[in-house]
Amino acid sequence: MIANFILLTGPDAFRRSARQRFLLDGFKQKYPEGETTRFEENNTFSELQNTVLTPNLFASRRLVVTTNFWKPETFEAAEKADFWTALEGQADSVTLISVESSLDKRTKAAKALLKTAKVESYDLLEAPELVQWLIKTAEQKEGKLSQRDAQYLLDRCGVDGWNLHSEIEKLCMASNQTPISKDLIDQLTLPHPSAVVWDFLSALSAQNAPKALKSFRLLLQSGESPHMIMAMIIREVRIHAQLKAGNEANMDAKSIASKTKIHPFVVQKTLPLSKKFTQKQISQMYEHLLKIDRRLKTGGLTVSTDDAGELELALEKFIIASCA
Repeated sequence: MIANFILLTGPDAFRRSARQRFLLDGFKQKYPEGETTRFEENNTFSELQNTVLTPNLFASRRLVVTTNFWKPETFEAAEKADFWTALEGQADSVTLISVESSLDKRTKAAKALLKTAKVESYDLLEAPELVQWLIKTAEQKEGKLSQRDAQYLLDRCGVDGWNLHSEIEKLCMASNQTPISKDLIDQLTLPHPSAVVWDFLSALSAQNAPKALKSFRLLLQSGESPHMIMAMIIREVRIHAQLKAGNEANMDAKSIASKTKIHPFVVQKTLPLSKKFTQKQISQMYEHLLKIDRRLKTGGLTVSTDDAGELELALEKFIIASCA
């Protein structure tokens, strides 16, 4: 392992990015005169090599950051140039941080990077971990968030790290060091569309047409277009189909999340609802939505930027039919 080579990887983009910012800030504080250089995937290996190995005339510390840089051919060029030995020899002057959103661990390059670097992997957090992360983040911002209200915030706002972090900052400022309440969350945050779609499908599973129609109209009132709403519903129905299949194959939530690449929190939250649907119901909903989509593409539904009434009506008929 090379001490001056750090690899940040994993699908949790927010925590990975936060760690990168922390390392950059720490470098700037420790080495105010230091240099920071960045390389993206469109840069060449020779550019990186020249920057890392060229002596710094002012003898200041250098931090080099690469983002999604290590393609197989780039790594092969580094091996041919004996770059890793040279980098290790520059430990007193250069630190290399590589940020890779994903690595195919089957490839030679990925295996070597994971063995060579100081690896920090950021996997997607499961529901209990996300709740604890929200509570800890609130504490860091001098806020107080109970486990119950953290769960409510997560259910309401979804799993996107940037959005959750922003909402926590806002709530902590507004609460003025008093406990963040459910009422305050309702007042200051907007429900993520996926949460409303989840309520919508929950109503469909219970064959509660009035509640499902209310959720549909809430999405329209929040500014979502009928096209976007239909796309979200199709996506959620697909997720239910995947979760239903996994459940019937006796897979647990963690295994389903790993196989389908769906966020663990989404799997844990949605799986109980998926169990309420039959395979026949899911197939019928999917076929009905595809028929609406075909009508849109073939002119069977007249929709303009100013008037999407026919599509709205088609989706309302879909809701009523699914609850019949």
